[in-house]
Order: sequence, then C-alpha cells, then structure tokens
Amino acid sequence: MSFISFNYNKNLIYAIIYWTLEIIHRTFVYLSWNKYYNIVINDAINEYIYVILLNFSDLLAGFLVIYINCAMKKKGTIENVENTINNPSARNLNIISGKGIKVPKSQFFIFKLILICLLSYLNRSSFFIFYQTNKDVTHNDIDFKLPKDILVHIDIIFRYIFSILMFKTKVYIHHTFSIILICIGFVILIPTDIWSIGFDNLTTYKHIAITSYRGISFPFQDTLVKKVFIDDYVIPEFLMFIKGVGLFIIILIITPFLYFFVWIDEDDIFSTEQSTGGIILIILLYIFQSFIRTYILFKVIYNLSSQSVSFLIISESLTGSIAEIIKFCISEDHEYNIATLIIDIIVILITTFATLIYDEILVLKICGLNKNIAREIRLRAKTDLYSIGILEDETVEEEVEEEESKMNSLSEDITE
Repeated sequence: MSFISFNYNKNLIYAIIYWTLEIIHRTFVYLSWNKYYNIVINDAINEYIYVILLNFSDLLAGFLVIYINCAMKKKGTIENVENTINNPSARNLNIISGKGIKVPKSQFFIFKLILICLLSYLNRSSFFIFYQTNKDVTHNDIDFKLPKDILVHIDIIFRYIFSILMFKTKVYIHHTFSIILICIGFVILIPTDIWSIGFDNLTTYKHIAITSYRGISFPFQDTLVKKVFIDDYVIPEFLMFIKGVGLFIIILIITPFLYFFVWIDEDDIFSTEQSTGGIILIILLYIFQSFIRTYILFKVIYNLSSQSVSFLIISESLTGSIAEIIKFCISEDHEYNIATLIIDIIVILITTFATLIYDEILVLKICGLNKNIAREIRLRAKTDLYSIGILEDETVEEEVEEEESKMNSLSEDITE
C-alpha cells in the first residue's frame, strides 16, 4: 500500500486557475513593469491608481449578485428555502434580495464588515505608503523576491495561528508536521535570498520593514471573512460586492485629502509615457484578472478555510523564481547563483507539500499522520455505528466518499 494518497477536491480547479493567472500576471510585473504597468510616472500615485482599480474589480461582483438573485427567483428557490428553514444546508443560502429568509446576523456583523474594508484598504495601500514616504525610491531600486518570500511565509504561518485562535481549530499531528516543514523552509529560504541580493541593498530592507505588516493583516482579514461566512450566512459574491462598496466609500473620503493636501505640489500626477490605448488595455486586463483572482480567493475561503489560501499564495514565491530563471536566460548582464535558485525551488516545493498536507489534500500514511484527518474521523464514526448495529452493511468507506462528494458540490448546487 502506498504511503501517500491524494484526496481530490473539486475546489482544486480554483487553485489551478488562480496559479495560472498569478504566474502570468507576476511574471509580467517582474520582467516588464516599466513597459506595461507604469500608468503614471510617479510611483506613489501609480500604486494608488492600482488600489482604485482593485476596488473596481470588487464592484464587478455586483453583476454576480444580480445574476444569482435572478436565478434564484426564476427557480423559486426562495419558496423552497422557506420550507426547509431548519435544514443546515439551506441556511447557507443567504437571500441577498432580503425578500426570502430573514437569517439573523451576528451581533458584530456590521463591525466585521467595516474592519474587513479597513484592513483591505490598508493592505492594498502598502506599496503606496512605501513610495509616498520614500519619494527618492523607484520601483527598479527594489529586489522584490526577498520581500515576497518573507511575506508569503509569514502569511501562511499566521493563517494557521488565527485559525487556531479564532476558530479553536484542533491541531493534530499532520498540522504540526506541516507547520514545522514551513518553518524549516522559511529558515532556509530567507538567508539564501539575503545572500543573493547582498547586505547593502538598504532600499529593499526598508521596503520589507514598511510593507511586511501585510503578512499579519492579510491572514486576519481573511479569517474575518470566514467568520462572516460561518456566522452570518453570507455568500462570497455578496460579501465581495459589499467589501467593494465599503472600499469605494473609503476611497471617496481619502482621495480628495491626498489630492489637495499631499499631492498638491506634485508636478507629475498625471504624467505618463504610455499611450492612451495602452493604458486603457492594461487597466481593463488588470481589473478583469484581479476580479477573477479575488473571487477565487473568496470561494476557497467559503468552501474550505482561510488557511487554505496558503496554497494559492505560494504561487507568488514561485513566480519570483521563474522570473529569475527567465532573466538569467535572456539577459547576459543578469547574474544569479544557480545553487541559490535550486534551493529556492526546493523550499517552495516543500512549502507547497506542507500546505497540501495541512489541508488534507495529500495524506501521508506514516507515523500516524493520517490518523486525524477529517475523512478518517468520519470513517471511524461510521465504523462505530456499524459495530453497534445502527448501520446494516459494511459500505462504510463508500458512504464516507459519497458524503464528501456531496459536501464538495454543495456550494456549486446552491448557485446553479
């Protein structure tokens, strides 16, 4: 019998799409920032424009809200749910229009929404804050691989911490094993990155000091999102749209202040080297791919957990290594240590492996690492029921697999 098994989950298609978009997007960012992404010359204002564009991508979820509402009304979903109000699955159907079930919201529902919007604005504004407070620094002065590797590993670790603290998640041996692997990868990868860029790149280290708070605030934000899903029976499309509305209000309040009090003496607010057509194309592509990535992130949190996002964001570190390989191949001037690159890739693969074990997608059947995964727990429960005569046959494992299949497809059935 193999010591490792793979638990297929329909939600993996989200991860595949996310990884594809993330790798394509960040490869262009690392290799051709000046050519494609400099909408305006001023780096601080350029980053703030992307904060606004990300808000527009959130607001696109409004079309999904309208579609789901119309589909639910057309199929008579509201009436069906009213007849199954005590059904836990039915309670996941938050009636967005407010004409169906009046599902009671938790006491801190509004507070959580406000906090999610504020955290999202703060997280998305980190690059803007850095460039605004360091006006003599340009995008080309920073080596982004080290900051990204640090951010990703801190992010992953704090997702697990917040999950344990806020959801009282039980930590089993396979969870502990995964966290240890990630910490080992972090201890190996960061010194390697520091060695590759040197100790004299103070701009990069300053960038890390100012923006690395996202490694804590992003996991906290996503954990709050999961609490809203669980406590308040809100679907991803609706929460994404509400977050977009909240961010839009924040931007409307803060942007005039920035324009009249911070940027008033700037000469290059609207200066650009891009053609109008090129700017429009980049803006549309960025909004569309950002909408898809954010929507996938919300769906993964909704269907799985906030710590499951860890598998998605590893693609950011992987793209950094891919970009270095491309630079090494196409540029005679670009120097990169092959041994460092190999270590980077190995550590990224170890981190990916660890997150898959944590999320029970990969199961190691050694040293008791598979004893307390969710599937084995349900299997033992079914076996106990059979042993005391409640179940009439021994099709225990098949029943567990059928139950898992239904759980994986529940969210899809809700929105069909």
